[in-house]
Amino acid sequence: MNVFILKQLGSARALYFVGFMLLLGFFTGQAQADTAAEVQLDWFVMLMQLFGGLALFLYGLEKLIKGLLVVAGDQMRNLLTTLTTNRVTAALTGAGVTAVIQSSSVTSVLVVGFVSAGLMTAGQAAGVIMGANLGTTVTAQIVAFKVTSFALVMVALGFLIQFTAQLRKKVAVGELIMGLGLVFYGMNLMGDGMAPLRSYEPFLLLMQEMQHPLYGILAGLIFTALIQSSSATIAIVIVMAGNGFLTLPAGIALAMGAHIGTTVTALLATIGKSREALRTALIHVFFNVMAVLLWLPFIPELAQLAVWISAHDALQNGSMLDLAANTPREIANANTFMTLIALLVFLPFIPLFLWLVNRLVPVLPEEKGVGEFKAEFLDKTLIMTPSLAMHAVNLELEHFQKQLGLFYKRVVSMIASPNLDKLTREDLVIRRLRAYQGQIVSYMGQLGQGALTADEQKEYMKLMNVVNNLESLVEVVQSHLLLVLHEMIEEGIKPSETMLNLVGQLTSEVGKALDNALQSIHQHNSETAMAVIAIKPTIDHLIQEALAHQVKRFQPNEERLKVFRYEMQLVDGFKQLHTLSKRIARLQLAEDQAPVTK
Repeated sequence: MNVFILKQLGSARALYFVGFMLLLGFFTGQAQADTAAEVQLDWFVMLMQLFGGLALFLYGLEKLIKGLLVVAGDQMRNLLTTLTTNRVTAALTGAGVTAVIQSSSVTSVLVVGFVSAGLMTAGQAAGVIMGANLGTTVTAQIVAFKVTSFALVMVALGFLIQFTAQLRKKVAVGELIMGLGLVFYGMNLMGDGMAPLRSYEPFLLLMQEMQHPLYGILAGLIFTALIQSSSATIAIVIVMAGNGFLTLPAGIALAMGAHIGTTVTALLATIGKSREALRTALIHVFFNVMAVLLWLPFIPELAQLAVWISAHDALQNGSMLDLAANTPREIANANTFMTLIALLVFLPFIPLFLWLVNRLVPVLPEEKGVGEFKAEFLDKTLIMTPSLAMHAVNLELEHFQKQLGLFYKRVVSMIASPNLDKLTREDLVIRRLRAYQGQIVSYMGQLGQGALTADEQKEYMKLMNVVNNLESLVEVVQSHLLLVLHEMIEEGIKPSETMLNLVGQLTSEVGKALDNALQSIHQHNSETAMAVIAIKPTIDHLIQEALAHQVKRFQPNEERLKVFRYEMQLVDGFKQLHTLSKRIARLQLAEDQAPVTK
């Protein structure tokens, strides 16, 4: 998954950043050591513990997420794509899924991918993303508990399960447990690495600067943007608070910065995706920024509330030990509370967020043309009169033919010049074509429940077969054209010029066959049906030419084999489309009792 790669790349950048900050503090301390006794620190050991702990934390988080996605990934994806009927259920779904997988970054990347593929709209995704911010606070709550003593036990248990399990899901459970143990053990290492700094004056002075909310937010933002994990940033904040380096207000400011920094992951995930996906990522940015602005003037009040929620008035006793003992839990509670209130405040304003992102990323004319396909002639009152209802179905098939024809032309035009934005829009169109075909099937189902004469029964069976073949036509376009084009774009592969010419002729002939087949049905025209059958030798000849071209240019190297495989999948797709066109045309010929030429 892309997010794991981003986290690993981000981790290296984060280590440089942390190292720079610590070395800066070190050299500052050297400059100020002329009047004070110098504190002896083993910087090598400290940096290794800090960097090693961070690496183990991020690696453990990755293992945890991988295991969870294998164990319950399908259910989570189904939840994300189905439980988004309104903003409340969408927010609850986003919070629940993120609480399980422990990463709002993963949820946001999944959602951006779903929007790009047309499985969600930006409006549906907005609620999920807002809820994800609440779900990710569960990580801080877990981290705030003193469970590090069980870390190595979980690592050992998880490894044992992975080593002995045979089934993939059981191995994933082992990954999950081992990952959780590594998360806690990494935190423990980071805490040990930072412990000597509690008596190092330059570092303490640097931490005092974090008392200014804007500095804290900026530091949390930059660090999270680098390591691509707000969970890791907040975990480090909690470790530092546990060592007495941070006060509660400073920890809250750093957590706020982490919430803004995590939006970088969603923005990176939109690279190469549709404009709707970019709008979704921008909603994520605006919501997190607005949530921080909402609480920024009230950090002291939020801190007091967090202390009250934690059932301990740590502010009345300012000793380092009391702060170290209670501040981690208070930071976790403050993080959860401020995210929950922000969700409740801004959830009703999703239309406003949509308006804003649509102003920043305007809807293009071609996007406006991609709307829902609605049945125009299927009047349910006609079902009582089957002859009129079937006439309405024929009119609807004519409309379907026009939509399918336009869709087909747009798709085949991308063989020569593939474009990811256009392709993702066609992914949405094919989903809508499926829904349109489903409307016709539903109407036919209701029509078939009534009493039909013998002639009406024949017409009904013909139309039902046509509608079922339409589903097969859409399926072939999706699996043999759209999916192949997606893979070709990912691989950076284009068909050869000769193949493009052959495919160009083939797509034209197949397009005519599709139009003639459906036209023969709704016009009851056997001549157009015969034209579909008569074009078979031409299409067979073009397919044979394509095969001959492939044999002539065949070279046993990996690149050529990829091109060969994709070109043959395209050719096979057009062959199947013509076969289905013939099947539809023969239904009309059978009705007219005309001979069918093979």
